Amino acid sequence: MLTPTHQRRLLNYFFLAVWLVLLYVTHETVNFSAAWDHGGLAAAFIVAAWLSYCGLYLLPSLLLTRLTGYLVHRKQPPEQMAKTMAVYAVAIASSSLTTLFFYANAKLHELYGIFVNGFVINLVVTPGGLQSLGGSGATNLGFALIALGILLFQVALLTGIHFIYRKRPNRRAMPRPFFKAVFALLLLAMLADRSIYAYSDAFGKTEMLALSEDIPFYLGFTSRNLFRTLGFEVAREKKLAMTKGDHLRYPLNTLQIKKPAKPYNIVWLAAESWRADTLTGEIMPATSSFAAQAQRFANHYSGGNGTRVGIFTMFTGIPGTYWDTFLKEHRGAAIIDVLKEQQYQMSFYTSGAFTYPEFDQSIFSQVPRTDLHQIDERLENWQKDRVNVQHMLEFIDKRAPDKPFFTFMFFESPHARYYFPQESVIRRPYRDDINYATLGKEELASNITLIKNRYLNAVHHLDSQFARVFEHLRQNKLLENTIVIVTGDHGEEFMEHGFWGHNSTFSEQQVRPPLVLWIPGAQPAVHDKLTSHMDIAATLMPRLGVINPPHDYTVGIDLLSAQQHEHITLSDWSRMGYVDQSIKITLPMNMKGIGSGKVTGPRDEPRSAESARQAFEHEQPHLVQMMQEFGQFRRK
Repeated sequence: MLTPTHQRRLLNYFFLAVWLVLLYVTHETVNFSAAWDHGGLAAAFIVAAWLSYCGLYLLPSLLLTRLTGYLVHRKQPPEQMAKTMAVYAVAIASSSLTTLFFYANAKLHELYGIFVNGFVINLVVTPGGLQSLGGSGATNLGFALIALGILLFQVALLTGIHFIYRKRPNRRAMPRPFFKAVFALLLLAMLADRSIYAYSDAFGKTEMLALSEDIPFYLGFTSRNLFRTLGFEVAREKKLAMTKGDHLRYPLNTLQIKKPAKPYNIVWLAAESWRADTLTGEIMPATSSFAAQAQRFANHYSGGNGTRVGIFTMFTGIPGTYWDTFLKEHRGAAIIDVLKEQQYQMSFYTSGAFTYPEFDQSIFSQVPRTDLHQIDERLENWQKDRVNVQHMLEFIDKRAPDKPFFTFMFFESPHARYYFPQESVIRRPYRDDINYATLGKEELASNITLIKNRYLNAVHHLDSQFARVFEHLRQNKLLENTIVIVTGDHGEEFMEHGFWGHNSTFSEQQVRPPLVLWIPGAQPAVHDKLTSHMDIAATLMPRLGVINPPHDYTVGIDLLSAQQHEHITLSDWSRMGYVDQSIKITLPMNMKGIGSGKVTGPRDEPRSAESARQAFEHEQPHLVQMMQEFGQFRRK
C-alpha cells in the first residue's frame, strides 16, 4: 500500500498526463498560424497563454484532490484501501469533468466558432433549451458515450500510472526537481502571456489583444499607469462604453393612441434560421409569389445571430442588448400593450417553446398564458408546424368578427437538424441524420452540401405552410384589412465563412433573413435600402394608432417612409455589431481598446490590418451613436 507521500507523487504524474491531454484537446482551437504571422512576440504570447490556460483550469481539480488526501489521511492510518480509493475517485471525477469541459469547448469552437458562454449555459439550464437543439437519439447516445469514454480513459490512465509506479524499486520515476520545473514553466508561461498582453495594451500592439479571443475566458492584465510611471509614452486608450442603468425607461414617454376607425388585423409569421437567399421561386414558390405582390426588403438584417435577439428586436424595436433587463423586469414589448389596449383578439403559437428563450417572461410576459400555445407532444418539427398552422387558422375562423385580431407563429422546420416530410424533398442527396456528438470539422466540411440540401428541403416545407396561411387569408378576403409580416429570426451559415449554423458570428448568412411585408393598399415594391428587424415596430405602431414619435419606443424607422438608415446594429450574448453600406465592425460588449474588434466590408469582405484600423478610426462618431442607441432606453 502506498504512503500518502508516494500517493502524492503518483498523482503528480497523473495530473501531468492530464495536462498534456488538455493541451492536445485544445491545440486546434488556438490560432497558432495567425500568431506566427504577427511575429515572434505574438507567437510567444499564444504559446504561453495556451500552456498556462490548460494548467490554470486543471488547478481546481489538483487542489481538490490534495485537500481530499489531506482530510482522509489526517487522523487514520494511511494504509486503508478505502481512503486511497477515495482520493483516486476525486482525482478521476474532477479531472474527467475538466477534460469533458475542455472537449465541449473544443467541439463548440470547431463547429460554431464559440466557446462555452452565457448562451450555452442558458441553453442547458432553461426549460426547452436542450430540446431546441434538435439533437437525435444518436446524438444523445454519442454524448453519453463520449462522457463515459473520458471517465474510463481517466481510470485507465491512473491505473496504468499506479501499476508502473508500484513496480519501480524507488517509486520515483523522475526526480522531484522535474515537477518543480514543470510548475515553474507554468508560472513562467502565465507571467509571460500576461506581461505581453499588458505591454501590447499599453503600446497599441493590437494583434495580441485579438489573439487572446482564441483562449477561452482569457483575462488580460493591463498596466498602463505603470508604464507611464516608468516614463513610457503609452498608446491612447480608446473606449466605447455602453450607457447602463438599473432599470428600463421603455417607452421613453407614455404612448398616446388614437384608435383607427378601421383597425388592421395582423398576422405575423416568423421562421427559425431562414436565410435571405432561400426566398426563390424554386425553393419557396408560394412565398416568392406572395412577396411579388407585397413589399420585399432585399437588404434586411436581423437584430443579431440568434433566436433570442432576433425575435426580441422585431417586437420591441430596440437592440438586443436590452434583453437581460427586460427579462429581469418581466417587461413586455410595447406593441403588445397597444394591442391589448385596443382589445385585439390575440393568439400566439410556437413549434418550439415559449420558455426558451424566455419569451413568456419578457416580450410576451403580459400575454395571458392561455394565449401562448406550444405543442408538448413528441412530434417532428415539421409536424408541429402543420398542427400549429391548423390551430392558427381555426383561431382566425372562430374569432369575433367585430374586433381586430393579432396572431403570431414561430415555425421550426428550418431549425437544425432540419425537418421535412418526404413530399417536401427538392434536393438530393441529403444527409439523413446529423450526429452532433461525433461530427468533426473535416466531416462537416465534406458533408456540408448534403446538410444544406437537408436544410433547403426543410425550407421548402416551410413554404408549404406559409402557403396555407396566405391562401386562407385570400379565400376569406382578409388581406383587404390585414397586415402580414413574413420573416426569419436570423439566418443560417453553411461554412461560407468557416462555421455552420448561427450564434457564432455576424456573417451575412447568419444575420440576414428575408422580410416580406403586406400592407393593404400599398403598391408592390422591392426595397434595396438598409433595413433592420427594429424597423418592424416603427412601421406597425403608427398604423395601430400610436401618435408618439418613433424615437419614444424604437431606434427603427418606418419601412415605407423615405427615411434611410446610415447604419444598423447587431448584438449577441457578448458582442455588438455595426453595419453600414461600406463596413461591418464587430466589437466585444465591454470593449477596451480596438484590438479585439473585427473589421470587414459590409458583405464580410476581408480588409488588411491597416485598412481595418483606418476604417475603425473613421467610424468612431458612428460607433458612439451606436452606443447611445444601446443606452437610450435605460434610466440614467
